[in-house]
Amino acid sequence: MDLPLLLAAVEREDDDAALELLYDATADDLAGEDAVALLAAAARAGCERVVDYLVVWDVDVTRPWDDGVDPVTWAAENGRYWVLQALMSRSRDPLSGDSPHRRALRTAQEALASGVGAESEPPPAHRAVITDLEVKLGIHRSPDELMARALVHADPDHDDWFASVFHLGLRIDQQTFDWALAAAQDASDRDRRRFGLDTINHLGIGLSVRMDVEDTELPFAREAEEFLRPLLHSEQDPGTLAIVIAAFTEHCSSDLVPALLAHADHPDPRVRRAVSPYLHTNTARHQEALGALIRLTDDPVPVTRTNALRTLAMSTVDTPGLRAVLAAHLADPYLDARLEAAVGLALRDDERGQAALDEIRSGIKNMNSPGRGRLSDIHHLLRVRAEAAEATAPGH
Repeated sequence: MDLPLLLAAVEREDDDAALELLYDATADDLAGEDAVALLAAAARAGCERVVDYLVVWDVDVTRPWDDGVDPVTWAAENGRYWVLQALMSRSRDPLSGDSPHRRALRTAQEALASGVGAESEPPPAHRAVITDLEVKLGIHRSPDELMARALVHADPDHDDWFASVFHLGLRIDQQTFDWALAAAQDASDRDRRRFGLDTINHLGIGLSVRMDVEDTELPFAREAEEFLRPLLHSEQDPGTLAIVIAAFTEHCSSDLVPALLAHADHPDPRVRRAVSPYLHTNTARHQEALGALIRLTDDPVPVTRTNALRTLAMSTVDTPGLRAVLAAHLADPYLDARLEAAVGLALRDDERGQAALDEIRSGIKNMNSPGRGRLSDIHHLLRVRAEAAEATAPGH
């Protein structure tokens, strides 16, 4: 294990590079002092994917770092929500007498009370840590309490907000929906309204996350759709509209494209990103959807244009104009966008696509390399398609 190279990758917060380097680490490497030093550096840099990888491979999270700091205590005290999640991903029995969960909860509560990191940017996520640990310890908080935690910063991108809506979403009951609907209808308070809408969104997501419930329609799905559909046309605040779109797509299973097309060219990137995964050309408004997707391939937000390129890649449309769009993105600076453009051309038997896939494949070093999973899926798809074509060819 090349510790200097790994530490350099972590210092620049390059999780992908660090994970590629870690692929060659041996069991002895991950049992030694270097692995503990790397764990400390990754945690402090916020490289939670690296922390998670090390924990999965049994790097000891109970071992103090060089300065005597306990990893779990450090993450809880500093409000590092995702780092703490990774550190505790293998922890069991949260209800035991002095479990790491109880210790972390006490630490986070004390840090919040004393104002640790209150002036930092972004603010620490002590409330998210507390919310998550309380759930694990069987402590039930009301929706009003969880919303109050989220609204301290009132930032839908902050972990305090996420932890509250996520755990409310896992409840997937009518009572929680009714509470969220009332909050979402409160026109006097934008943040409270946003939180209500996001809770409705996460109630839709919750069904796919919960493993102890049947995969069935939520009892309030129709009520949610009827409430959300008019807001697609009336909502004026872009941040709120993005949440409305996300919630609508969770609760509405039909006629998505016509409802969302009007927002494909919205000036706010949050709205365009929310729309981009749900447009497709298999609709009566084929030309409008196709045009919107092509425009979104030039979006400045990498994830948005990747979503558009992926949809176009897998569509049945094949025109010189579309091929030109795909070919233009073979030089996209974002790997995922470049990969989807190559996939689109390869699926249309365009030699440029296969050449680009081969070039991307040549850069794959191991199973931790970026793009490896998608590339493997596409390789399988192309192979199956080639075998099917061969089986139906004359003479077979």
